[in-house]
Amino acid sequence: MSKRINWKAFKERIPARVQVGARRFFEIVWVQSFSDPSIFGETRFSPDQIALRAVDSEKEICHTYYHELLHAFSDQYEVGLTEAQVMKLEKALHYILKDGNLIKEKL
Repeated sequence: MSKRINWKAFKERIPARVQVGARRFFEIVWVQSFSDPSIFGETRFSPDQIALRAVDSEKEICHTYYHELLHAFSDQYEVGLTEAQVMKLEKALHYILKDGNLIKEKL
């Protein structure tokens, strides 16, 4: 049986900035809202920022963070992911990165 995901713990581990390339970092900025209420987050490229809506649930914030990271990686490495591809990949990312899943906790 798998453990339930602790979204609060995931959210608390979101850093102030994240590295997406050898010399490229995105600052994480928290906003209360966007002009379009259907937007949960935004990847900005000048300056490099990922904006997250602070009022959303922990689960939604984590999904949005992964989603926006995928846009940043896609831009950095010129992958050209479509919005549909990003949406599909975001759903799997937190499972892949879950503690003990990708790398064993103890050797």
